[in-house]
Amino acid sequence: MALNKPTQELKRHLRGSAVNLESAANEILRLAGQMVDVDVTATLQLVNRLYSDADQLKAYADEIKDKRIVRAKLNNPQD
Repeated sequence: MALNKPTQELKRHLRGSAVNLESAANEILRLAGQMVDVDVTATLQLVNRLYSDADQLKAYADEIKDKRIVRAKLNNPQD
């Protein structure tokens, strides 16, 4: 059985957010490499947090794929 539309949208949003976090981490590393006076430890800690958050979002998306997380359809009369 396929995922319902709200659940598919949630999965896409989580994956997209994870990709955005990874891109931001890569950009931070690139920029930090061009700087002279950069706190390497602080930069790596920040990048590590971004990658960790991206991994967590991907894990949630995998749970959606496995149907362990399902977003219910809203019964909103205004829709």
